[in-house]
Amino acid sequence: MAAISNGEYIEYPKYYYQTEEKLGQAQKKMSRKKKGSSNRNKARKKVARVHKHIANQRADFSQKASRKLIDMADVVVFEDLQIQNMLKNRHLAKSISDHAWGMLIRNTISKAESAGKIVVLVNPYNTSQRCSNCGAKVPKDISARVHACPRCGLVMCRDRNAALVILADGLSVSAYRDIASTLGEPLQQATSMK
Repeated sequence: MAAISNGEYIEYPKYYYQTEEKLGQAQKKMSRKKKGSSNRNKARKKVARVHKHIANQRADFSQKASRKLIDMADVVVFEDLQIQNMLKNRHLAKSISDHAWGMLIRNTISKAESAGKIVVLVNPYNTSQRCSNCGAKVPKDISARVHACPRCGLVMCRDRNAALVILADGLSVSAYRDIASTLGEPLQQATSMK
């Protein structure tokens, strides 16, 4: 699920999980065929078709979600997640792959360029731990789904709070880019800002 700063959520359909049983059956049938036989080749093509179907579903969803994001705002902000490193966690790898975060970001950037809009990637450090209202650091486990700030008393969904923090960080980077471009300074400096 992706949280948007306006309170909406984009639910990711779990295409791989929905097709996992069908894929497993096709792979099992293929493994039972004799290597090099025409029956194995047919079974291999069935497995490939299931994988292609999942990939097409992900790509379609990503295109539609990125279009929705671009239509909603002039500036879209994402966390600059290190997805390849996150895939090394064997407990999360399947879910991360199934959600195709990288594809969503690439499609949004592509659509933003053609629509004259801006996509900003911000450092993800502590975005879910900071309070969007007062900026205080509020440590919480990944299992805690509610953000409750002891400093200012703000209580809201953890994901929405993080989305608001990410938006604030992204808007500050975007504002820096605007100032830098009018002064003629290089824009690469903006990407290292938190």
